[in-house]
Amino acid sequence: MLLPSTDTGLLTSHLEAHDGLISTVKMHLKEVENPFLHHLLSVKLKTMQSHVSVMLEMIDPDKNDFSEVPPLEELSNSTSSEEKKQKAATEMEIHLALQAKATTQSMAMDNFISALKMKNPEVKTAHVEMALQQMQLLKEVTTFLKENEAEVTPFSNPDEQRKVLEHFRHMRSE
Repeated sequence: MLLPSTDTGLLTSHLEAHDGLISTVKMHLKEVENPFLHHLLSVKLKTMQSHVSVMLEMIDPDKNDFSEVPPLEELSNSTSSEEKKQKAATEMEIHLALQAKATTQSMAMDNFISALKMKNPEVKTAHVEMALQQMQLLKEVTTFLKENEAEVTPFSNPDEQRKVLEHFRHMRSE
């Protein structure tokens, strides 16, 4: 299938990013002993590999169609609650999880923004699905970080929130 050059350029950029990240995740998997983090990184790896496979089909001018993005559940063996509650993560594992969080969040945003720019409707839809999968992975990595007390979420206070509410109250009647 011939794609608009915009889509081809965006796919090329995504493939470059996946190439580097796949190698990085493979290296990280060798370092991780925590079973739940190992599971999360394995799912991240399988997800990126499946996205690459789909994108290579998209970019192949000799193909008229490409595979759907496989559901995340298909790429993940479910983890037991025992596996999730194993020993606490090491400092290195926390840092690897923080990096996984950052790269996963970045990929989700990149896929959403690219989908908005893409012209081919099927390619656009596939990238929205890829972004949603990255968001689900992000949620799981964030849960891991919270369980290891490595996720900090600052909260506002009621007075500050009331100030914002009062400032924009006029919008309710417009």
